[in-house]
Amino acid sequence: MVTALAVSRFVAGGLLAVATAAYAECGWVLWNDEVRLDHDRRTEARLWHAIAGAPKKHECEVRLREEIDRVMRPETRPQGVQFKAQGDAAQLTYSGSDRSDGAASRVQTFRYLCLPAGVDPRETGSR
Repeated sequence: MVTALAVSRFVAGGLLAVATAAYAECGWVLWNDEVRLDHDRRTEARLWHAIAGAPKKHECEVRLREEIDRVMRPETRPQGVQFKAQGDAAQLTYSGSDRSDGAASRVQTFRYLCLPAGVDPRETGSR
């Protein structure tokens, strides 16, 4: 019997493959390397997302800056989350208000990079 989780993984994987193939028609692809550290659950996850394609590297880099600016906008910030941008990355630190030691409960980092079309960071070891 196929579970709903298996179906959703299959569909998500297929959609990502189609999106990545579509970006391959461009010269450059903007990628997001997302790392989630959940201190309460003691888990770590790393996800790669293809965000956009551009014909030239400069246009990809412009989109990279726009993406960081979008994440850092005050109106997109949930309460209790600290935002920090540094270079080509944005980091979100979720306050540990429910923790007795006041430490962060979760840290999420988004690192953006432009790679030539056809280079897939999930396969190349550039992680």
